[in-house]
Amino acid sequence: MKSKGWRIRPLNIVYLEDANADTWQPTQGKLDEWDDVRIVISDIGEVLLSCEATCEPGAYYTYNRMNPKGAFRIANDVQFLDAWEFGYHYRQSALVQCGTIIGFRDANEDGIRVGDTKVQGDDFYVNQHTTGDSEDASAPDKVGRWSAGCLVGRYASTHYGKFLPLCRQMGLDKFDTAIIPSDRFAQFS
Repeated sequence: MKSKGWRIRPLNIVYLEDANADTWQPTQGKLDEWDDVRIVISDIGEVLLSCEATCEPGAYYTYNRMNPKGAFRIANDVQFLDAWEFGYHYRQSALVQCGTIIGFRDANEDGIRVGDTKVQGDDFYVNQHTTGDSEDASAPDKVGRWSAGCLVGRYASTHYGKFLPLCRQMGLDKFDTAIIPSDRFAQFS
C-alpha cells in the first residue's frame, strides 16, 4: 500500500485476491471457491485479522444474472476511499457501499475480468458481509448465492466477533478498502 501511495490509516481493510488464507501465497482462483483473504492490518504492519473470503461473485450469480450485463466483479490492484459505511446487508450487520467503486461486468460468464466491460458507480450494492445472520451460522463449502459481487467473509463468527469490532474500533464513518491481487503482493513478500 505504501509503495503505491495509497492512504494508510491506523487500521486498514485489505482483500488479497486468489491467495491461501493461511500463507497468503498465490493460488489459482476458481469460480465459487473461498480463495481470497479478508485482512485487517495496522499502520505498523500488525495483522489483526486474516480469514477466508471472496471478492468475487459465486457461480449462482455468475450464471443467473441480477444485471443483464453480467455479474459484478470488483476491480483489483486498487484502493477505494470512503466507499463503505456501517449498515445492513439484508438482516446482517455489514459495511455497505456508500461511495464510488470500479468493477467489471462478466457478460461472457467466464469468471475472469479480461475482456469484460469496465463500470464505475456508487449504486452496485457491493457490501462487506458474511454468510449468516448470527455468529453461530455455519460456513458454506461454496460461495454459491452468498455473493453477487460483494466482499464476503466465509465465517459468520469471524465477521461478527472480529471484523466488525475492529471496524468499530477504527472510529470512522466511512471506510477505505484495498483489493490486491496475490501475484502482485507476492512480489513484495
